[in-house]
Amino acid sequence: MLGFVGGVAGSFSRPVVGRSTFCGSAVRVAAVRPSSGPQANMYGIFTKAMTEFKDDFPQFAKRGWGATVKAETWNGRHAMFGMLVFWITAYCKGHGLIPNPSMILDPKMWGPLADLGGGAGGIPNERAIILIAHVHVLLVSIAAAIAPFSFQDKLLLDEGETDLEPLGLIPDMKPGMTREAETWNGRLAMLGVMVLAGGAFGTGTSVIDLTNKMFGGVFF
Repeated sequence: MLGFVGGVAGSFSRPVVGRSTFCGSAVRVAAVRPSSGPQANMYGIFTKAMTEFKDDFPQFAKRGWGATVKAETWNGRHAMFGMLVFWITAYCKGHGLIPNPSMILDPKMWGPLADLGGGAGGIPNERAIILIAHVHVLLVSIAAAIAPFSFQDKLLLDEGETDLEPLGLIPDMKPGMTREAETWNGRLAMLGVMVLAGGAFGTGTSVIDLTNKMFGGVFF
């Protein structure tokens, strides 16, 4: 789900962290870090990873892909948007906003989509609606990455553009519309998505049902 819906998270409004998103040339500025203390080691972890990636894959790094500060920002926005969609989908399921959720798609009408579930029973209407909705959002995300508007973050770097400094393993607590707050929220969202995905795989429970259980059954 996250892969399909998350890309628009950084596409509709200009955030506080700057313009670029996947920025491989971050290594040029990431080396600026404290010279001593615990934060120096935390910065060193990030700087080492970015430097190694640039050395191993210079062509990717030149275009702005790889282990970078902005890559984490982009992934965090994906995760935050993905968590929001989990909640919205659970709410729709719990309040009857998905029409005929248990109805199995007719292969004569829907073709291969009806067999996408992999089982003999076919795919239910609920799953098909969620899937197609995510595909639509994915297309919007791709369009935003390839041809962003002037007020949107870019996916790739312009020639000579540099990345931001890494915030370290434990960023400062700065509430409000700050880069630190967005980083905290993004990391927590990524952790939440991993917990949901791992729990769903380990228990055989759907992500939507598990989301509802994690929040005490408030959705349905």
